[in-house]
Amino acid sequence: MRYRPIILITLAVLLCRCGLPDSAEYYVKAENAEAGVYPFNLDMADSTASYDIFLYTRVDGGRGGGLCLDVKWTSPSGKTFSETVYMNSGDSKGIKECYRSGLEPVEPGVWKLEIKPAGSLPGLRGMGVICNRNGTR
Repeated sequence: MRYRPIILITLAVLLCRCGLPDSAEYYVKAENAEAGVYPFNLDMADSTASYDIFLYTRVDGGRGGGLCLDVKWTSPSGKTFSETVYMNSGDSKGIKECYRSGLEPVEPGVWKLEIKPAGSLPGLRGMGVICNRNGTR
């Protein structure tokens, strides 16, 4: 009976850890892009957390150099924000770069992220996004 409080505390701690996942990864193959746009739905419902967003891609043929991306965010309420960003295009081994660190969404919920590479990029296999949820603000 003296172990009962220890077991209850352990169970409580484990249950608290069974919330939202700390990381989610999404990938869209080039042939599944919609008119050259790679769509992603990022669950950022935890209003007490900040998020780190990484972009990754793989290009056959080792193009090297930079990749220009038109990025559009749509909030859960439908407001939009657009920007142009640059990342290395990588090679057949792929590349992963930090896009935003410590992002604190103004609205909790599912955000739509659309990425469109500017111009054509032969050998582009697809685009991926990693969304890491950090602890409380």
